[in-house]
Order: sequence, then structure tokens, then C-alpha cells
Amino acid sequence: MATNEKRQENRILSNREIRARDVRLIDADGTNLGIFQYFKALNLAQDQGLDLILINPASNPPICKVGDVGKYKYEMQKRAKEQSKKSRETRVEIKEVQLRPGIDKHDLDTKIKHIKEWLVDGDRVKIVVKFRGREMANTAAGAVLIDNILTEVPEAKVEGNREMQGNRLTATLFQGKQK
Repeated sequence: MATNEKRQENRILSNREIRARDVRLIDADGTNLGIFQYFKALNLAQDQGLDLILINPASNPPICKVGDVGKYKYEMQKRAKEQSKKSRETRVEIKEVQLRPGIDKHDLDTKIKHIKEWLVDGDRVKIVVKFRGREMANTAAGAVLIDNILTEVPEAKVEGNREMQGNRLTATLFQGKQK
């Protein structure tokens, strides 16, 4: 039922599907023709070989446009696709790097290289230092590891505080040049 209601909501009404006595009419080139009775507006559109499309049913009187329904639907789909593309581009992702306190120098350098790439792309980076067993007795080693990463990546700033969550020490980094 819910999908059927959505289809009804997103459906573009045209020609005989429009239920209004008077409509504000917009010509095919976008000029406002004024308020017409529904049947006069429909006859005007059909005389031009075009359709009467309901643009804004909420206004009083409803706004209708003279044009091709198929072309209008295509333009609306293109506009919606472009809008969703823009919203995806502005979204910031959080990338995660997992480390252990005894990580080797070369492995750490590789992780730092990835962190730099992600920060340049505008993403946030969550660093997670995992402790196992006896490593929990020396959680300061994790803090030193995060400090080493911050010295290697000078443009990174820590968002909030470092947190110890169970057996994990976490810190979220972002590029410091952001406002």
C-alpha cells in the first residue's frame, strides 16, 4: 500500500486528470498567460498539439503548464538525478584505520600514507588502536602511536578527545585547514 501511495504522490497529472475549476496557465515558452477556466486551458493546449500539465497543485488556483508530458517527466528525472549526485558529492565519509600498539615502522608508514590521501580528499579518518590481553596494562603506548601519526601528518587535527572504549583507543582526524 505504501508504495502505491508514493506512486500516486509522485505521479504527474495531465489533461483530463486535473481536477480544478480555474488554473493559472503558463505557456510552453514559460510566459504567464493568467488565470483560465480549466476547459479553456485544456482546449488551448490541445489546439497546439500539446498537453496541460499540473505543475503546482497546492497553490490557489493550481498552476498548469502547456507542454509535452513525456518531455516534462524526462526533465524532472534529470533534475532529480542531478540533485542526488550533488548531495553525494558533498557527503563526508569517515574512513577507519585499525592499528595495534606493536605495529612495525613500514606498516605504520603505509597507514599514514593512506591517512594523508583520505584527508586530502576531504574525508575524516578514525584511528583505532586495538589492545589485546596484557597490552591493556600499557594503553599509553596507543596514545604515543596516535601522537606519532599526528607528527607525521601535520595538517591533521583531532576532532574532540581521544577515547578509550573497552579495549580500543580511538581518535578522529580531519584536515586542519577546514573551517
